[in-house]
Amino acid sequence: MIITKIKGGLGNQLFQYATGRAVASHHKLPLKLDLTWFETNKLHNGYRLDQLAIQAEVATENEIIKLKGENNILFSALRKVGLFKRKSYFKEKRSSYFDGGVFKNKFLYLNGYWQNELYFSNIRELLLGELSPINSMNDLGYVYLESIEKSNSVSLHVRRGDYLNLKNIGVLGVDYYTKAVDYIRQNVESPTFYIFSDDLEWCKDSLGFLDDCIYVDRTQNEIEDLKLMSFCRHNIIANSSFSWWGAWLNQNPNKIVIAPKGWLLNDTSSSNVILSDWVKV
Repeated sequence: MIITKIKGGLGNQLFQYATGRAVASHHKLPLKLDLTWFETNKLHNGYRLDQLAIQAEVATENEIIKLKGENNILFSALRKVGLFKRKSYFKEKRSSYFDGGVFKNKFLYLNGYWQNELYFSNIRELLLGELSPINSMNDLGYVYLESIEKSNSVSLHVRRGDYLNLKNIGVLGVDYYTKAVDYIRQNVESPTFYIFSDDLEWCKDSLGFLDDCIYVDRTQNEIEDLKLMSFCRHNIIANSSFSWWGAWLNQNPNKIVIAPKGWLLNDTSSSNVILSDWVKV
């Protein structure tokens, strides 16, 4: 049995599910999810994978304890200082680095963010099916989708919101988007930019150089936005796991994906998140 801890927003949840699914598939075992993080954390709309066609059950308390150990302060402290070790408990050692050790054990509890495509690149086709929404879009969503499919569409994602208060994450400025748009215009004929953001007013005030754009607003939720991003022919992403997945789920074989050179401030290794065939600006 493989259990993966699910935490954070939708983008983080997708990385955690994809890696857990890859490990479970490798051993031909069922995947189960530890959702206890959401009992005390209410950020980013909570648990969202239930809106997708995933293949996993929720782990019981006893199943979690069997692989992880007791879920209390004492056990957490002992694990942190290395005094309690259990082969079935595997915590990510270094952010965005691939660690093949996750595939060695058939009984495993995974705790990390796993932001590296190498964990699950070999099950891409499987994930493309399982990470599709189970609910239909609303009428406005279909209007956007029809426009996206008829145009030389490019999703452009701007993440602000909580990033403005997180010191280890740099908020991308206008300069990044100017360079990204210039690259697209040099390589894509008559592009139409679809703007996705948690701060559309900032986008309208700051991205005035975009006269061929559509601001995506009043969709049902972030699940719908993710689907619309993935149907665009090309993608300009932010340093956000959410738009990373919008680009990764894009099935256009000739897509251009623009990503920032730096993912996190003062962490050069975070660039491992970006795929080798994506364009860094």
